[in-house]
This record gives sequence, structure tokens and C-alpha cells, in this order.
Amino acid sequence: MTSPRGDGLELLVNARHLAGAHTGIEVYMEALLEALARTGRLDITALSWAPLGLVLPGVREVIPARRPQMAPGSVRATLWKLWFDQWGCLRTVPRKDGILFHGMDGFLPFALRARDRCVATVHDLGWQVHPELYNSRVRLMYQALFPWVVRRADRFIAVSRYTADDLVRRAGVPASRIDVVYHGLDPSFAAPAAAPAPSDKPPYVLAVGGVSPRKNTRRLIEAFSRWRERGGHRSRHRLLITGTSLDSDFLQDGSVLPEHVALLGYVDKAELPGLYAGAAVFLYPGIYEGFGLPILEAMACGAPVVTSTTGAAPEIAGGAAILADPFDVAGIADALEQATIPAEAERLRALGRARAAAFDWATAAAATEAVYRQLV
Repeated sequence: MTSPRGDGLELLVNARHLAGAHTGIEVYMEALLEALARTGRLDITALSWAPLGLVLPGVREVIPARRPQMAPGSVRATLWKLWFDQWGCLRTVPRKDGILFHGMDGFLPFALRARDRCVATVHDLGWQVHPELYNSRVRLMYQALFPWVVRRADRFIAVSRYTADDLVRRAGVPASRIDVVYHGLDPSFAAPAAAPAPSDKPPYVLAVGGVSPRKNTRRLIEAFSRWRERGGHRSRHRLLITGTSLDSDFLQDGSVLPEHVALLGYVDKAELPGLYAGAAVFLYPGIYEGFGLPILEAMACGAPVVTSTTGAAPEIAGGAAILADPFDVAGIADALEQATIPAEAERLRALGRARAAAFDWATAAAATEAVYRQLV
């Protein structure tokens, strides 16, 4: 578990997620790896099935097996991914003296041996709390693999106190094996607020995550539409939703997006700060969040935030957002009304910026490294 050079702790991570699109887990993994690398106290091996292009001090990429060309989502692709994650990622790693492995995606390989040490980051237990929000394949994957994580992990990192409590309540993990380590916030989201939009451009409310049951998008759209129908200045607003997902039930029952709602598709990270900063309100009434990084991103960019009373959202918002019951459409609309009152919007902007400033990846990396050192 010490590096070949003897000057740092050697860490292994299955980083194959970073070979694809970067959403929640990938953002966490990329940012934490960078922050850990910058400490200069770890030698990190990033295991993958394709080149990642990481240029970080003390980080080397190893490709134990290259992923063959397969149809995305096919049974063959799923089985190959399972093989790589559980056995293939470690097949070429020398393990004479044991290794230190961090399952940043919440999973641990079956190939770990008794003398290996391992940490698992648990992002949420949504698949247990709200199974109706997940498709059958995802539920089966967690049901098959998570019990091994509970048995095998030497320590757990929970991304919020709420997730830590869920681990105790629902998975039976002793609190003594859990450390809470919050996400950090990319400095690019601390950019100055955007200039006011030209008067000929309609104001907008921003949401993220596509049309997804977990993001509560149907109720979000209905609440926005009700609020907009109250008339006056409200009727000029549009609802912009980042992301590409469009849930199958939404398509099957013939639903269409209202004219005043636009699905933007994938938005590059470089464009997000300006999009947040220009929003009249950031609307994030998700049903269940283990952390809720977009809450902090929006706050850092100066957007007033409306989020949920459920999950970790109140914990992360820290009193700097308006909270609404995600199952109450009228309540979400009322929260939107409150957040667009000019004086309230300014209050939320000031509180939000202060709250977001409390989260940084250097702090997260230091706390994560402390977890590693407990084991070695």
C-alpha cells in the first residue's frame, strides 16, 4: 500500500466511468482524483478500459482490458461491464502485499482479497428508498452487488449526513465505519454573476437532469406552468431544462413538452456557470438526493434556489434556499413565486454565495486521505 518510490500512499481506483459522459458520479470522481493528486502524498493508479487522458501529478493510467465494440445497453455490454468491474479491473495489478482500493462509484470488486483494504463512497440509497424511480436493471444491479459492498468495505464515505444515516438505518452499517465527506465545488462556478439579459430576451427558470422521474420533472413542469399562468411578469418566463433524458413513460403516454419549456440537451461544463448566473430561479425539487451538487453550483453563480424538503437537499442548502415538498405541485409553484420577489431573490443570492463558499475539493481530498490512512 506504499508506493514503489516509498514516498506516498498507493491507491487504486476503477476510473472507467471517466471514459464516458460526465454526470454526477463522474464529476465527483474526476474532481476528487484531481484534488487527491494535488496533495502530492498519493500515488494513484486509475484503472480503465479506454484511455482517459488524465494529466495529473502522481496519477498513472492502466488499461487491464480494452472494452470491445458492443451495442450500448445490450446484454453483452452489461455482462462485459460486470466482468470488468468485479474481476477484470484488477487482473494485471501486482498484489503481493495487498492494495488500497477506493470504490468511488459505490461498488467494490469481488476480486478483492482478505489482505486488501478498501473504501466505498456511497452517494445515495435511492434505489432502496424510492425503487419506483429506477428501472428494473438498475435495481437488480444494486440488489446483487451492494450486499457485497456492505460486507467487504473496511470504511464507507457518505457524501452527506443524510446518506450516512440511510446507511445505518437501511443497510445496517455501524456508524463507526462511516465518514461523512462532502463534495467540493469546482472554482469555475464561483464566476461573477452574468450581466442582465437583454430586454428582448425572455427571462428563464433553470432546471437540470432532463425529463426524469428522479428529478421530479413532470411535477416541476406542471408547477412552473401553473405559476406562469398567474400572469403578469410571470408569463414572459421560459423553463429551460438541461440534459438529454426523456423518461419512457413520458414518451409512451404521448406527453409533449409545453411550448414555453425547452430541453437543452447536454450542456458543456464551460457553459453552465453563465446559464446558472442568468437564471431568475434555479428549480431543483428532486424526490431524493444523496447530495445535490447542482444546488451549490447554482448558489455559487448567484441564482436563487428552490429545492426539496426531502433527502439531503435541506442539509446541503443549509438555509440558503426555499424548500418545497416535491410531491406538492401547488407548493412548488408558491416557492417559485416567493423566489422571484426581487428582495427575496437578492437575499437568496447573498445567502447562496456564502453557503457555496464553504465547499471545496481540497477539503474533501484531505478528509478522504484521512480515511485511507486509518486503514494503513
